[in-house]
Amino acid sequence: MEKGNRKTVSVIVPVYNGERDLERCMESILGQTWETMEILLINDGSTDRSAEICDEFSRKDGRVKAVHTENRGVSSARNLGLEICEGDYITFVDADDLLAADMVEHLAGLLETTGCDVAGCDFQEFRPADFEKEQNRGLQTPMQAQTEKEVQICLRQTEILSGLEFMEKGILKSDTRCWSKIYRRESIGGIRFAEGLAIGEDMLFLLDLAKMGKKFARSGYKGYGYCINGGGAMMHRFRDSYMDQITCWEKAMPVLVSADPGLADKAEAVLLVSAMLVVGKLAGLTGRERKEKRAYTEKCLRVVREYGSHKGAFRELDRGYRIKVLVYRYMPEIYMRLYGYAFQKYRKK
Repeated sequence: MEKGNRKTVSVIVPVYNGERDLERCMESILGQTWETMEILLINDGSTDRSAEICDEFSRKDGRVKAVHTENRGVSSARNLGLEICEGDYITFVDADDLLAADMVEHLAGLLETTGCDVAGCDFQEFRPADFEKEQNRGLQTPMQAQTEKEVQICLRQTEILSGLEFMEKGILKSDTRCWSKIYRRESIGGIRFAEGLAIGEDMLFLLDLAKMGKKFARSGYKGYGYCINGGGAMMHRFRDSYMDQITCWEKAMPVLVSADPGLADKAEAVLLVSAMLVVGKLAGLTGRERKEKRAYTEKCLRVVREYGSHKGAFRELDRGYRIKVLVYRYMPEIYMRLYGYAFQKYRKK
């Protein structure tokens, strides 16, 4: 598409205490080959220098708007961006992530050529240390560049999915992220992110779009850089918000089954996996802490005993999770002790 005819893309960036990463994130956004953008930095009550950094970018580039609000969470920040954005297309970027220079160009182009409501790409993972290493080598990004030939092959192999197909091949196959996608503004309409959830709000947002019959274009092009913070999932202790993994899938289940009863087994299997992930976190607590979180443990056990008894859902699990579900379902205390021992041993390495 000729630059003069390009539609405006609204880039919504929720920011909370992002002073370490925000500048490099913004450099990747401002360096897009698709220049017709408005960039909304939604400062969600940060207590570090994030507000100053947002204001500085706003002064330097007329496409950037800094919006400051009380801390209400990432969903509220994204929803505020949706309320005030003016672009024809919308994309979401987390403040510690990166974009390949042509990501917006390729995804906006997919919207134009396919007529779909949503266009998405794949992503690459990186750690902050990777970025520092690349800078020391004189490079600007840790993302592995794809050749133009590779990109074009990915774009030619773009998959077009109906809303129902995206439920099965996307949402139930771990494509539950709102970032790495571009949306038509009119297709989003009044759909908003569920507030009060720390996990799963992306998935429910996409599910709302899918159940409305929106069409999705998916490319294998790796245009989004996802920052991995911390030492991996095994290193993080349980937080109350982890229960949202179960809550969000309990909310999704009736929607998925209503759209297609044939999705019930797959949806129940995902819920089982979510429950077992939470159980693993609970197992890492001390005995006293687990007693304080007994209601959470009982909730997980109810989910596992109910859906683990469904043969169809059980068959959808891989071998490892089948074993975990069986042991926890019939011997929960033994499972918690064994898993807790493994967790503590791992943390001491």
